[in-house]
Amino acid sequence: MELTHEDLCILQNVWMSQKAKMQLTQMEISRCLGLTQLEFSKIMKGKSELTLQFVQDFCHQLHVDPYTFLPSLISLRKENNRPIIITTKVEVAGEIQNVQVENNQVLIQYQYIDK
Repeated sequence: MELTHEDLCILQNVWMSQKAKMQLTQMEISRCLGLTQLEFSKIMKGKSELTLQFVQDFCHQLHVDPYTFLPSLISLRKENNRPIIITTKVEVAGEIQNVQVENNQVLIQYQYIDK
């Protein structure tokens, strides 16, 4: 799956909008994505590859669905007419005690550890 320059431009606009609404900084979002600020900046400026995994992780942090606004992903969804597998990574501040799946929800019970 190759994302286009148009996808990147739209993603940049979404970032500008969401970071203002969510009061996020580039440093904060970079840390959430497990990237350095420089790595994040290179991706967003088109100097590093824009991958589907990055888009999914980034949009998850911004609470938006990339399949509703990125042209390549909208097209992919329509063409394939099949389920799209999305991976979500969650980090908790503690030790996981139990994980349950109920329909389309995952419940994670963990013991909070204050660092």
